[in-house]
Amino acid sequence: MVSEEKGAVVLSQSERFLKKAYVKALIPSALSILSGCVNIIVDGVLVGQRVGVDGLAAINLCLPVYLVLCVLGSFFVSGTAITAAQEIGRGEMDKAQSSYELALGSCLLSSLFATVVGIPLMPLIARLLSAEESVRELVRIYGEVTLAGAVTKIMIYIPFWFLRLEGKNRAVTVMMLIMGGGNVLLDFVFMYWLSWGVFGAALASVIATGMAACFGFLVLSTGKTNFKLRPRLKGPKKSWGLILRSGMPAALNNLLQCFRVIAVNAILYRMGGSTLVAVFTVINGIAAFAEAVTVGAPQAGSAMLGVYHGERDNGSAKILLKLEWWYGLAGSVAFAVLMIAGSQFIQRAYGISGLSMSFPFLCLGVSLIPALANNILTTFYTVSSHAHLSNLIIACRVFFHSVLTLWLCSSLGLNIWLFLPLTELVTLLVWLVIVMVIHHSKPQLSPFLLMDTELQRSGRVINFSVPGAYDDICVACEKISDFCADNGMSPKDYMKVSLSMEELMTLILNENPGQSFEFDLRVFSLQGVIGIRIRYGGRLFDPVHEGDHEGEGFMGFRMIEKLVQDVIYRQTFGVNNLIILL
Repeated sequence: MVSEEKGAVVLSQSERFLKKAYVKALIPSALSILSGCVNIIVDGVLVGQRVGVDGLAAINLCLPVYLVLCVLGSFFVSGTAITAAQEIGRGEMDKAQSSYELALGSCLLSSLFATVVGIPLMPLIARLLSAEESVRELVRIYGEVTLAGAVTKIMIYIPFWFLRLEGKNRAVTVMMLIMGGGNVLLDFVFMYWLSWGVFGAALASVIATGMAACFGFLVLSTGKTNFKLRPRLKGPKKSWGLILRSGMPAALNNLLQCFRVIAVNAILYRMGGSTLVAVFTVINGIAAFAEAVTVGAPQAGSAMLGVYHGERDNGSAKILLKLEWWYGLAGSVAFAVLMIAGSQFIQRAYGISGLSMSFPFLCLGVSLIPALANNILTTFYTVSSHAHLSNLIIACRVFFHSVLTLWLCSSLGLNIWLFLPLTELVTLLVWLVIVMVIHHSKPQLSPFLLMDTELQRSGRVINFSVPGAYDDICVACEKISDFCADNGMSPKDYMKVSLSMEELMTLILNENPGQSFEFDLRVFSLQGVIGIRIRYGGRLFDPVHEGDHEGEGFMGFRMIEKLVQDVIYRQTFGVNNLIILL
């Protein structure tokens, strides 16, 4: 924002622009996770009602098979998508396309491997997962169908991640609604009309996921898009290194979820048999539903955070993290209240009787707030070159602290469901100790978030917001001129820069009449190059390459053409980005 205090002009970055972009991504992100959870919730409810407790336990016992597919998809796709976001932030669009191609090739190959290797091993896997013969056969059936449709379970990660990079958040929502709604309809057809039991439940999930993936790829490959559908497996070793590092947290999360389910099921089975395992199935299903908030809030900002990291834009990243926390906190509290109030209804829906679930739901509700904090930290560290901290948080909260606190609660005679909030709280405590040690050894990194603050401390970058008004544009351009002067540009040249920026922003403003408009600007000096990034909403419009170059509005830009090294326009997460390198 541009304001005046005692005659001096003060520039600051408003959160309005980022808030608008974030909220635009938040609702589709939450709805997408909700739709994805329908596969788990509906299967659980319908199988519990139609097949009984054994069928419900079988789905939960078979969850590790599904999570192995998630490991493969999340590892390759999250790694390539995060790398692509950072490359977009650096203006390296060719490398971003290469990352997309690697995602396609690696997911196709891993899908084939999972199907060919997994199906013959499924009888052995079923024996390892279940001790009861009746439940074991249901596990085998559900697992074989899931592995036969591995290509749908793995490939759907690609449009889910890359559509958000394109700013096509509504398409992500539609894609996930197709998956969730299709699963519900097919469940009723296969389980109630055709009486196919858990086979029908698994088949419904595979077909619905395949329909959603096809829609996602159709949207991603048509119209204006930064990504072309060309799968490949060969890539530079450096690219694979970045992809593996960026993809490890998501893959580790799914892998450890697999181990967690096996370990927790084993402990609960010894304590209370299949009934207690069925209760944990319900808790898992509702916890997955809660991820619409605890995971959806940070996930909505992940693509933007990746771009900001590529730009070394700490100011925008901090604003975005603040938005993730407050929106996530409001959603977590609301979800916890509704869940606790409706605990008896949820219990009846799953067909669980003879065991009160009020306290387990209370513990789950309390755990949502620290879980939100852990998920925000995990997402941020993944995109900000601190993947080792993401891996640490994930390993602690998903597996080690989860199993440890459950074992301690059972050994000490405490209510076992206390392990849900204790897991998250102990993880936060461990994180706090570790980042304090790192900051103490590397004081150039910011506390807690460990951001590189070199540019800010040296005065070589400024971030500020400009309202869409002509007077504010003039003041902002004067400040851009002052920055150029402070970083070694001649008076004649920085005056030309000021004039050019004024005319460009005025032209953009004129292309969006009657709209509430704001520019988000970043001016930086890096390795002898001064750069100006103008991010703006409104219609997709490139003022340099689409405008009338013969008109008076481009007089200023023509004056500095010899000073400009490059002018880059691109659409990033659905908004306009114009970068001018001087």
